Amino acid sequence: MGKVIVIFDKLARYALRSQRIPQINCSLTWGNHIKRHRSTGLESSDTREMLSQLPLFASGEIVKGFGRGSKELGIPTANFPLEVVKSLPESLPTGAYYGWANVDNGPVYKMVLSVGWNPFYSNKEKSVETHMLHNFNCDLYGQILKICIVGFLRPERSFDSLESLIAAIRADIEQAKGLLDEADKAKLKEAPFFTEKRCPSK
Repeated sequence: MGKVIVIFDKLARYALRSQRIPQINCSLTWGNHIKRHRSTGLESSDTREMLSQLPLFASGEIVKGFGRGSKELGIPTANFPLEVVKSLPESLPTGAYYGWANVDNGPVYKMVLSVGWNPFYSNKEKSVETHMLHNFNCDLYGQILKICIVGFLRPERSFDSLESLIAAIRADIEQAKGLLDEADKAKLKEAPFFTEKRCPSK
C-alpha cells in the first residue's frame, strides 16, 4: 500500500509560500456559515482554529468503498483507506468540503469531499470520499489520490430520501465550481504537492 501522507499547517503553508500562492482568508470563508449552524458545534474554538489553518493536503491509495457512489447516486467517489481517515485531524468537522485532487500525479481537477459517517447510510466507520469533477472511465483502485482540502461547504446531516441526498451533493458540486474559480483558491491547483514524487513505504 502506498505511503500515507497528510500535510497540515506549517508544512502546507511552506509548500504554498515556495510557490508564492496566497493563503486563503478562512475566517471569511466560514464565518457566516458557522453562524447559521450553531447546533452543529462548528462554533467551538478548536474547530474554528482548525478550519482557519486550511488548506490541508493528504494522499493515499484508492481503495474499494461501498460502491454506492456510482450505482445509487450516479456520483462516483475515490475512497481513502482507514489509515488515511484516521490520520486527519480529529478536530476536522464532518461534512462536505471542496478543493483540488489528482490521481498518480496526473492532471489536477476540482473536487468535492465527504468526511464522516454518512448518516443516511448509517456507516459504522468514518470515511473520506472524493468526487472529482472529471469522468475517468476507468478503474482507479490501487492508484494514489492526492487532495487539497480548500474549504468547508456544509455540516454532515441525514436526508429524508435518496433524491434529497443526491440534490444536496449536486448543489455542493455547483457551489464548489464557483468557489474554486476564485483567484486565490484557483492558484492552489498549482501547489507543488500535486507533482512531487512520493517514495513508497517499505
